[in-house]
Amino acid sequence: MRNRVFTISASIIAIIFWFSDALIHYFIYKEPKFEIIPDDFNELWMRIVIIILLILMGVVADYYSKKILIAQKQLEAARIYDSMIYASHHIINNLLNQMELFKLEAKKSKDFNPEVMQYFDLSIDESKDLLRKLSRIENVTDFDILDSIHIYNINKKQK
Repeated sequence: MRNRVFTISASIIAIIFWFSDALIHYFIYKEPKFEIIPDDFNELWMRIVIIILLILMGVVADYYSKKILIAQKQLEAARIYDSMIYASHHIINNLLNQMELFKLEAKKSKDFNPEVMQYFDLSIDESKDLLRKLSRIENVTDFDILDSIHIYNINKKQK
């Protein structure tokens, strides 16, 4: 019922219009009898057209107000997504910078396995690439977010 508030309001206004028009014809135009449904065909079709237009205006208002609400929710989701990306970048950049300290200490050690250092560099690069892809998503949907990560992994396996 909440999502049809304009249609319901327009219907109530249309009913009020119908009865007030009948009252106006009876009291102001001094018609001989009070007619809720007028005998004059011209008067009847004019009332029907006006009522149909009023109700259609309510339906259109409901339709566009629903579209506006959906757009506002999508905009809010995009703002939340941008905030999450910013926070994620901050946290992961701090982590990556701290990991660089570990790398420097590992390079100082002569008995550290250089192959592990290569894996470390690859994982750092992969993290940076994934963050970059995640921050460039146009449509904020679950599919697009997950797809940005999976495409990277599929491309890596193919190489």
